[in-house]
Amino acid sequence: MNPWLIKILGISLVLFLFSCDGGAHENAATENLSTQEKMRYEQYMVQGRVLYQLYCTNCHQEDGSGLGKLIPPLAKSDYMLDDIGRTACIIKYGMEGTIIVNGQDYNQPMPANEQLTDIEVAQILTYITNTWSNEAGYFSVKEISIQLDSCNHFD
Repeated sequence: MNPWLIKILGISLVLFLFSCDGGAHENAATENLSTQEKMRYEQYMVQGRVLYQLYCTNCHQEDGSGLGKLIPPLAKSDYMLDDIGRTACIIKYGMEGTIIVNGQDYNQPMPANEQLTDIEVAQILTYITNTWSNEAGYFSVKEISIQLDSCNHFD
């Protein structure tokens, strides 16, 4: 089958699915996006959810609540939302050390996910920052690539 036809069918399916739920992912952070950016946002939300389920739910849980005092929540997480660039770096390169999330100390290392591409990091980031009452908006692969290039990590 023609790759362009597959791509068009995929985009059509995404648009159809989101037109059926009344734009469930629309929020104040996305209302000023262009039509193309809104379509990409919806695609990122779908793919970001798949990637989140694959790489993140074991620790951060399906509902983003984390694991008690062991693993921090992503739902309404001040730490995650305060610095999106830092969050992108943590997703890809992991981290160690104590952090404070919503007033609670957490000191469990997060493993690196260096196999993730920049677009996959952008998709996960768009999903987790716009789910569970978070409303941070769309993050393009270009802006996330810039953030990831500036991460302090060891190669």
